Amino acid sequence: MKNFSSIFTGIICFLSIGFSSTAFSATVTGNLGVTAIVGAGCQVNASNVTAGIVNFGSLDFGSINTIGNQTIDAQTTGAGNGSIVMECSNGTTFNISLDNGQHFASSTRSMVNAGNPAVLLAYGLYQNVARTVPWTTSSPLTGTASGAPATFPVYGRIPPGQTGITSGTYNDTVQVVVTW
Repeated sequence: MKNFSSIFTGIICFLSIGFSSTAFSATVTGNLGVTAIVGAGCQVNASNVTAGIVNFGSLDFGSINTIGNQTIDAQTTGAGNGSIVMECSNGTTFNISLDNGQHFASSTRSMVNAGNPAVLLAYGLYQNVARTVPWTTSSPLTGTASGAPATFPVYGRIPPGQTGITSGTYNDTVQVVVTW
């Protein structure tokens, strides 16, 4: 009987070990949902961001000896040099407007002489190289994005025939507003 009891105990131990190892292994399968929402949006790719304000650079007319009867043209070049560079999701419509600047006078943008603030030098900003499409808040550049980065130069012109222009450094600041 002792042998029967030992054999019975051995069988119980064997079976419990076998059942316990299979009771702890399992395979679980399931699904993981993956989603993304791509909205209409743009990224302005200019450098020099300070406190949330983008410094696009400047439009430099260079050194001018005399205004006289000559037209003086300039244009921005690339990101950080005055051009507006942005990338928007494909199909996003956008507007880029330029305000009238700090020294708007007599329906004209003007730069002020830093040494003599009473002297103003008139200039215009344009959307195209021919300088036939003014760039203002009421006449923004509008478009629909292709999804690729795009560069929008600013074209400037100082018109001829201005009188009373004295020597000095002239400047103005124009606010750029990009909406989509």
